[in-house]
Amino acid sequence: MFKKVLFINFSFSILLISNPINYINSIRANCGLTPLSLDNKLSLAAKKHSIYVNKTKEYSHYENQGSIYYFASTPWNRIVKAGYKTKVVVENITFAERSYKESIDKLMATVYHRLAFLYNQIDKIGYARSGSIFVYDMSNSKIATLCNKHYKNAPSIIDRVCPNSSDIIPANLFNKEINRLKRASKDIIVYPYSNQNSVPLEGVEETPKFLYESFGHPITATFNSAYYRNIQLVSFKLYKNGIEVPAKMVSSNNDINNKIRRGTYVLVPLNKLKRDSRYKVVLKANLNGKVKTKKWYFTTASN
Repeated sequence: MFKKVLFINFSFSILLISNPINYINSIRANCGLTPLSLDNKLSLAAKKHSIYVNKTKEYSHYENQGSIYYFASTPWNRIVKAGYKTKVVVENITFAERSYKESIDKLMATVYHRLAFLYNQIDKIGYARSGSIFVYDMSNSKIATLCNKHYKNAPSIIDRVCPNSSDIIPANLFNKEINRLKRASKDIIVYPYSNQNSVPLEGVEETPKFLYESFGHPITATFNSAYYRNIQLVSFKLYKNGIEVPAKMVSSNNDINNKIRRGTYVLVPLNKLKRDSRYKVVLKANLNGKVKTKKWYFTTASN
């Protein structure tokens, strides 16, 4: 029986690795987030950009119109040109990886791009690769549906999210759909998640640069605004064998690139983590007037 369980888990791991959407969704599930489903239009946009970057060697989210591989200049223009019904998009790219797993693992070791995969307001994804270029485009199908209804009048509106500049969405309908999706996720989303194994020792720098020095694998915590409107962080600490690990805390208040959303906090170890070690994270915050403490553990990789 014990051997059979090991075999099933091993086979499931192979399946996750070979299918990028399953792998991303396994991470999201462990973090308490809703799964993403595949969208062919988003995949088309991702494919076009992966080819563009691979052929031109322009390592960016943007495209120049003069190239024969040009599809559209920006991520939002690309998904609209591919037929998607909203401009809302979150795009992740890696440029020199050998597999989807390697690409996703690298992105999860960053900060900004990790948070894109862990965003609680997306439900669709498209992905593609061209050579060593991997592109992931993520969006919200509910917003796309609202855009497709072509509302014209409302007392309070959301604009600039639909393909047609004249199209707007009534704010009450927009907020209702966003909150419905957010409420399907946990109240606090953390990564590394509870009891995660083989956590990398170091963080990966990205563009734009998160920090200008090397750092240990970052710990992120996002308080779901569907549950908590008033968030005051009390403390965010990392421990190994009962001893606090020196770390820096980054949030929307001090992020040099203004990429971190309000309610998300990043604990950045100042040094590389120790291999094959168990770490404890303690997060304490005043949430809607009540102090809440969350504790969890993760274990680093052995090499």
